[in-house]
Amino acid sequence: MRYKVKLTYPTIVMIGQDEYRLFPGQEVELPETAEVVKTFEGLGYLEPLPEVKPKTTKKEVSDAS
Repeated sequence: MRYKVKLTYPTIVMIGQDEYRLFPGQEVELPETAEVVKTFEGLGYLEPLPEVKPKTTKKEVSDAS
């Protein structure tokens, strides 16, 4: 899930074997099931972002009779 970092200082978070560098105002992809992510979200350090759906283009249908 994508989050916006609401911290006022940079920090490093280890989730499993992965290291995440978090900077103020940054948008980052984090595993939402990780305890540290749930904790940071509860403390207001991370703000979940709405999922961006890919835009679909409408095809024009001509009435060829």
